[in-house]
Amino acid sequence: MMDSNERMETMILTPSPTGADPLDTIAHALATDPHLRSPNTRRGYLNDLQAFEEWRAGRAMTKLLVQEYAAELQRAGRAASGINRALSAIRWWARRAGDLAIEDGTLSETARVAIVRITERVAAVENVRGDGAPKGRHLSNGELAALLDACAYDETPAGVRDAAIIALAWVTGMRREELATLELVNIHRQDSTSGGTVPAFEITVWGKGGKRRTAYADNGAAEALADWLALREATPGEETAGGGPLWYAIRKGGHVQVGRGVSDEALAQMLAKRAEEAGVHDLSWHDFRRTFAGNLLDAGVDLVTVQKLMGHASPATTSGYDRRGEEVKRKAVRNLHVPYRRRRA
Repeated sequence: MMDSNERMETMILTPSPTGADPLDTIAHALATDPHLRSPNTRRGYLNDLQAFEEWRAGRAMTKLLVQEYAAELQRAGRAASGINRALSAIRWWARRAGDLAIEDGTLSETARVAIVRITERVAAVENVRGDGAPKGRHLSNGELAALLDACAYDETPAGVRDAAIIALAWVTGMRREELATLELVNIHRQDSTSGGTVPAFEITVWGKGGKRRTAYADNGAAEALADWLALREATPGEETAGGGPLWYAIRKGGHVQVGRGVSDEALAQMLAKRAEEAGVHDLSWHDFRRTFAGNLLDAGVDLVTVQKLMGHASPATTSGYDRRGEEVKRKAVRNLHVPYRRRRA
């Protein structure tokens, strides 16, 4: 029987033998990579790599083969963003396999050199270009109000909690996982900047790659969060060290499970439920993030500030959320004055 190292060598260089599942090795590598903190990223990489493994059907993984895969996805009508996401997963696996090969003393020197050479070439595959239509959509103010009304009709603690989560998603643009993993120690009360009686909040957010940023909640969002915090504090039960998760799981019937947090999958189910109750269709958590960026850019907030609020590494990523279109460009150019005097005939 082959050990894991032999299986890795085989699946990189030659067709996989019967009974050897390369996805086992890939799944283990995903779980043990400290740079991949997001469960969503790990799941996405695993799905993309599974599709690639099925397509290559045991052929040796080479740079040309990966480029052929990208070209086939293009011919199939796959959006450039989806192809590049798949290429990102393949590049990650190539780099990871190369690192494993370098540190593996049981591999032959010939095999180690071959694996590293091939994986370096695969990791150099470039993204494809394309301007496909952006995924998702933007929420209207009316849809937000309908979602909050659906929560208000629920007189159990879940109604209060869900309204606070939806309100924070609207005013912070947090990713679903960032919302799910918030803890009480991340919430900091501040004086209200809008003159309200309810304090505002600064929220410490841990984003992709362990990057830290600050989000802000004021006016209605702060009121929704304050209501949940009051209910949370008044709920009897043993608190966990450090304050515990911000959002408690709630059973059917409204029983609050003190100390037990919510998963990002639970948030997905919650949003689907509230959207159905509100009559809002085709809605995802990332649509809140798109809307957050779009609302700020519409209001004239500069791109770099929006980038920082969203936790993007590059303003180029943030620019993909800009929905303003050509009219904003026209207005911008009108601000440029040329002191030309027309000649008289």
